[in-house]
Amino acid sequence: MIDLGKLAVMAEAVPVTLETVGGAYNAAGKWVKTEPVQTTIQATIQSTDGSQLRDMPEGIRSEARSLLWSSSVVATGDVVIYKGQRYRAIYIWERPEGGFTRAALGLAK
Repeated sequence: MIDLGKLAVMAEAVPVTLETVGGAYNAAGKWVKTEPVQTTIQATIQSTDGSQLRDMPEGIRSEARSLLWSSSVVATGDVVIYKGQRYRAIYIWERPEGGFTRAALGLAK
């Protein structure tokens, strides 16, 4: 069966850069941050509107500038580079039934 939700999201998708920062615990139990890794993903980015802002937790609303929709995995704290601007994923709505991620983006500092 065709997933119309995913098809609609990806119909408007453009290539964007996703920058992830990882890390791991070393043998001493200390967290060691790794260098950022950049990959290109397909995503739809749109500005937020009133109804979408109401769907966000209160502390996120004032920072959210855009919404990202993608079939790629995006995590809170990841950076998305779109049209030369850096955005940080500040809130994630996981959509396992649709196989895509929706994320609120705020301007990265």
